[in-house]
Amino acid sequence: MQFVCVYNSYPDPFFSVIGLALWKCVQGIFTALLKEHLFSHLYQLLKCNVLQLDKKFYLQKLGIPQGSILSTLLCSLYYGHMEKHVIFPYLEKPLEHSAETLSSSPFDSKDAWNSSEDPVVFPSTYLLLRFIDDFLFISTSKEQASGILSMFRQGFPDYNCYMNQEKFCLNFDIEHQSGILSNRAFTGDDSTLFVPWSGLLINSSTLEILGDYTRYLGKHLSCTLTVRRRGQPGNHLKHKLFSFIRPKCHSIFFDSSINSASVVRLNIYQTFLLSAMKFHCYVSELSDFFRPRRQYCLKIILKSFRHMYRLIEKQMALGGLSSGLCWDRKHKVVRDEVEWLGLTAFIEVLKRKQSRHKALLSMLRSKFFCHRITGKESSELRYAVERSHSSCLWKIKY
Repeated sequence: MQFVCVYNSYPDPFFSVIGLALWKCVQGIFTALLKEHLFSHLYQLLKCNVLQLDKKFYLQKLGIPQGSILSTLLCSLYYGHMEKHVIFPYLEKPLEHSAETLSSSPFDSKDAWNSSEDPVVFPSTYLLLRFIDDFLFISTSKEQASGILSMFRQGFPDYNCYMNQEKFCLNFDIEHQSGILSNRAFTGDDSTLFVPWSGLLINSSTLEILGDYTRYLGKHLSCTLTVRRRGQPGNHLKHKLFSFIRPKCHSIFFDSSINSASVVRLNIYQTFLLSAMKFHCYVSELSDFFRPRRQYCLKIILKSFRHMYRLIEKQMALGGLSSGLCWDRKHKVVRDEVEWLGLTAFIEVLKRKQSRHKALLSMLRSKFFCHRITGKESSELRYAVERSHSSCLWKIKY
């Protein structure tokens, strides 16, 4: 399979009057909203956005405000129009341009239909995905993928849309095109090539999906944490440990129609690895004024395993109903496997910091050796805990 991945960053939305109305719609709470009221708010958002920099106020003249819940919707409408009228006509034509015909000038939507050049037939299967303004293109045709890359590199002047030349990724070599450098693909120690896209790492050979932890590389993990030093630090530690797990409990990581049984368990193991690293960093930051007892640490760690299992069950139930995701009961992860993966991850992480966690490590190892799976591990579990499959996480500084 051939990939072209193009992406930018986008800020988190903030709450607003219209955001509240949209939230109510999502929750099934319907209220009357006058058209004039809606257009008034939309006009204020687009034409009356005032920014304060230092002690001066500025009226925004170009673009849309970042941060509004409407910004992502407007962005999707804008790019959706471009896809409908430019990109998909190019892709869906029986006779398409070759990549070379796109190399000289910016792409014009009329060129997708009116060309005097000799076309090249693309009998391919493809998929174009977009999350806000992050595009992912997958195709069985290298020529088609090259053509799409050329289109994005040259930009879409009619939409004032241009690709960030420093933020794209592909998994194949480009012929007849110079100046293309892509260093954003990630290759693990097991030689597997991954394409990052919107917080995911996509295996370019199998299309299996892992969490993308590359953003933690190059800086100490403690820089990503907020430590609460007031109130009840023990309770804060427990809630933090649970919150470390939650972001990587999306059902896409456990869907057996996407990932093999081994990769499903690898995703669970990697979630616990990062949680254990953050646990160490958080405890270290607290050490100046609070040292949690080892029995308490063991208790909340074991609770986090049960919390993880409940989240997986909940996500797969909700995800399966809403989007058709599949959890093959034959390969379903059982509670004992989650506990075993959690114990293995915490032991592997904390044993590198033995001076601080010696007593806790002893208790974790005792639990591990008494566990019913220890010594009877399946091939899927052995695959999950193989160090080379999590090489990205082991490069994180903690």
